[in-house]
Amino acid sequence: MPVLIHLYGRDSVISHIAQILTTKTRPRVGILGAGGMGKTSVAVAVMENELVGKRYQASHRFWVPCVGVTSPITFLQILSKSLGVIQDTKAPLKDILYTLKSTQVPRLILLDNLETAMNVPETMTDGGRLSSERIINQLASIPHVSILVTIRSNTLPSDTIDWDLIPLEGVAREDARAIFTRICPRAKGHPSLDALLEALGYMPFAVTLMATQAVDSFAQLDQLLEEWKKSGTSSLNDDLKEKIDRSIGLSVASKAISGDENVQHLLAILAKLPSGTNLDHLKWWAKHVQNATRAIGTLNKTALITERQEGVSSPTFFVLPVVQSYLHDQPLYNSPTTRRLVIQACCGFILEHRSSPGDPNFKAHLVELDIEKTNIQAILHGVKVESLSELGLVASVSNVFEAMLAFAWYQFWTRRSPETLIHLLELAPFSNIDEESALRYTAEAHFCLGRMYKTLGRYNDGCESLGSARREFLKLGTPADRIRAGYSALYLAEVWSFQSRSTYEIQRLVREAQEDLKDDPKGSARALIHLGNSYWSREHYIDALEQLESAKKSLGNFGCTADMAECMFYMTRCYAMQGALEEWLETGKETLRLSRIVGMDETMADALRGLSRCYIRMERYDDALVTLKEGRLISDKLGQPLATAQELELSGYAYAKKGNLLGAKIAYEAAKKQYVEVDETYQTRQGSRECEENLQRIEKGDMELIVPMLY
Repeated sequence: MPVLIHLYGRDSVISHIAQILTTKTRPRVGILGAGGMGKTSVAVAVMENELVGKRYQASHRFWVPCVGVTSPITFLQILSKSLGVIQDTKAPLKDILYTLKSTQVPRLILLDNLETAMNVPETMTDGGRLSSERIINQLASIPHVSILVTIRSNTLPSDTIDWDLIPLEGVAREDARAIFTRICPRAKGHPSLDALLEALGYMPFAVTLMATQAVDSFAQLDQLLEEWKKSGTSSLNDDLKEKIDRSIGLSVASKAISGDENVQHLLAILAKLPSGTNLDHLKWWAKHVQNATRAIGTLNKTALITERQEGVSSPTFFVLPVVQSYLHDQPLYNSPTTRRLVIQACCGFILEHRSSPGDPNFKAHLVELDIEKTNIQAILHGVKVESLSELGLVASVSNVFEAMLAFAWYQFWTRRSPETLIHLLELAPFSNIDEESALRYTAEAHFCLGRMYKTLGRYNDGCESLGSARREFLKLGTPADRIRAGYSALYLAEVWSFQSRSTYEIQRLVREAQEDLKDDPKGSARALIHLGNSYWSREHYIDALEQLESAKKSLGNFGCTADMAECMFYMTRCYAMQGALEEWLETGKETLRLSRIVGMDETMADALRGLSRCYIRMERYDDALVTLKEGRLISDKLGQPLATAQELELSGYAYAKKGNLLGAKIAYEAAKKQYVEVDETYQTRQGSRECEENLQRIEKGDMELIVPMLY
């Protein structure tokens, strides 16, 4: 048997297999997985396990290397040699079976790299047809012979054998760290180590080779990570690259793959999807693949894809990161045609699921996009100016930009991330489309980006982006663009309110927006909302409510549930400042109800925060904490540091009032840290000061705490 190296992260699986082999009647165990996962090492460790040694004598444990099998006949020859068969009647299968049946002593046979034997065709002999599967079935028919198999597949041969399947995937992160640092001790604690291990898919063999590369090249880990992301297996030196390419190439070059263009096409597509995809979505990604389910079955047998069960009826199939990198260097699997089809499929999927709050399918579309978000980001961010021409996508640039904008709005409604919009802004000026279209895409990107920056607490960036959007829309000059300029002005006014701009400046900008929006009834109603908000900031609560009531009436005529929820949230703030607790509570509940209907997470979180403030004023601290817990989950998901800071501060106050001083301290400390992550404004300075002051009072035993700001 091969020499056993030190294994990390495989103790539990080794013990599990040993338990099966020593306690189960007629055990037949298959260790499954891609090349490089350490299947042989695990199998050898099982063969040398103490429990296994007690049941199977050393002379009755056999390692059968199947890698040299070229036909069923050579399979029998290798079996005979490995099992020490002496009898030679010119019928090798009978000789093997006779030898194994000659005594009832338990025997354990390890068939290593069985995929080689299973890939050879059956042959004709004097006794009839002979196949590797028939040979295995004959071995498995002997009760006292236990079988252990390693195979590059996710399935095992023979419907007549009751296999225990043990899929082997990457090791845990800490075990991958141990493998790497044993070879390269200087990597301990390096900030890029975990990212490098993740890029390698925690595959033991790949981790071992990369650590060896680090030692041989004296390179820093961040440099190795960058080179791996850029060049994949080509970033390794020639000797190491040959080893990992050989490990993966055996499966890729198998007849099942190389002889089927549909299977190759599907593998090429899946290799472009970092998080894989499920069967339901294959119709989008692989619409040009004939009989995709059969192709999935073939890839599953070679272990080039891995199955992850994320739902009862919809497993996810993905290609391991190291295999993806290998395929990236293979022209057959990284052709311009494949890249073009993947980009087109990605854009089609996004645009088919484009919607906004209030649309009947909005929530369902968010779920579908959420499943593919990692794949979409990788594909869209990989689109370069030169690739648009290379892939023949120049005529489809508008489609690509539309998809980028639609995906950015999905990110706005879920987890804010500005990278897609920044990428679009880099591409648009050089995209070979007409100047007017390029400017319009730029304006739309700035509009979405400005709103995103505002919710992320990056008010200076939000002000710059929304200002750019307004100027660009006005330059375009069409009636529709004038309306978009009006919306840009409204949201810019909202950002200004966080920057402590004068009320006069804010109201002047809102009035300008009203003029831009005069031909858009919904926009005019939204202008009333923002005007009401400006009156609120001047503490003119009656005037604010008057504007908001007018907006509410107009929105009711149009059935704009999403905008209605936002309008009512601003009304709750007016009631709060007037001390009208009952109106505050009822309007807050209605805001929450409407925002739940349309799936507006941000307004939902705003409503929950507002209700918690109301509960605190009513001294209903338990209700406040329950409400804050739900709101914080949403704010964390959306990535809103200011909202999270306020929720933590409110929680600190409620905990203190309930007598949970430890909980109060933890919440206040966490709130202080969150306030630092937001651009400095009056709100962040005030919130941070209140947290610090209340922490000092708690330390002194003074429970007369500063009550959190109403809004």
